[in-house]
Amino acid sequence: MQVAIVVVSIALAVLFGVAGFVNILYLEKARRESEHLQISSRLSRFVGVCQLTGAIGLIAGMFWPVLGAAAAVGLMSLMVGAVAIHRRVGDSARAALPAVVVCGVAGFVVAGQLILLVG
Repeated sequence: MQVAIVVVSIALAVLFGVAGFVNILYLEKARRESEHLQISSRLSRFVGVCQLTGAIGLIAGMFWPVLGAAAAVGLMSLMVGAVAIHRRVGDSARAALPAVVVCGVAGFVVAGQLILLVG
């Protein structure tokens, strides 16, 4: 189980780390997404900071499970917000599906980290 948590945490950290940098630097992909989702560049950059912080927390969680669980909960919250924003602009459920899946994967990390903590 611990190996699975580490592998999934690394995968999520890479995913959110890259997404965070894209949003912080407000690259073309972030600009297009912001326009489509009707959010400001400041909010996009803030989300990027949250994504990058969460990615760092997931990596640190391999050494300190409490931090990994907290980071994963934070990233789950971001994904819930992403689903809400997609629905607000009238996107289909299919457009929000990646956020739902990533939220579930982050939930696996939370559960795994808590199991490690309890023993």
